[in-house]
Amino acid sequence: MSETAPATAPVSAQVTAQVIDLRRYRLARLIRNASGQQSELARLMRASVAERTQLAEALQGAQRHLSHIADSYKVLLVRLKREKDFRDACQEAAELDDLDEMIRRRDALVRELERIRVDRRPPPRHQDDA
Repeated sequence: MSETAPATAPVSAQVTAQVIDLRRYRLARLIRNASGQQSELARLMRASVAERTQLAEALQGAQRHLSHIADSYKVLLVRLKREKDFRDACQEAAELDDLDEMIRRRDALVRELERIRVDRRPPPRHQDDA
């Protein structure tokens, strides 16, 4: 019988059955899903940080712009008050029929207005800066 086929083991012994622990499978799947969700959350957080940074920069620019406008209004209010003072002074001088006093007041106010304008005027730009 040496030429006969070698003895084979029973079929159940040849097939290696791999038993899958269902709890481990579910746990592995949950871990994989959680990892994916964590990655998505991290991406969303990075995008949120970038948006907040852009918003902060835009708000700072708007704040600078509004501050500049507020400064311009302050200068304008000072000029308007001075001009009102000038009109009042001229009116008072006209009521007194004192032309010399009216001219003196007008000249003083013109000097004051010019000083205000010069103080608030930005420095001239050189052609090299442009």
